Amino acid sequence: MKNFYIFTAVAVIATILAVLFIPGVDDFVERTFQVYLGRAAR
Repeated sequence: MKNFYIFTAVAVIATILAVLFIPGVDDFVERTFQVYLGRAAR
């Protein structure tokens, strides 16, 4: 279970750094989250 939390923290940090420093990634991340949230809302 500890590895899950470490992996999740690394994924969040990597996403934040990618959005800050790589142009165009923010649109991809936003679309991805909208897909997952749309599925969860159904």
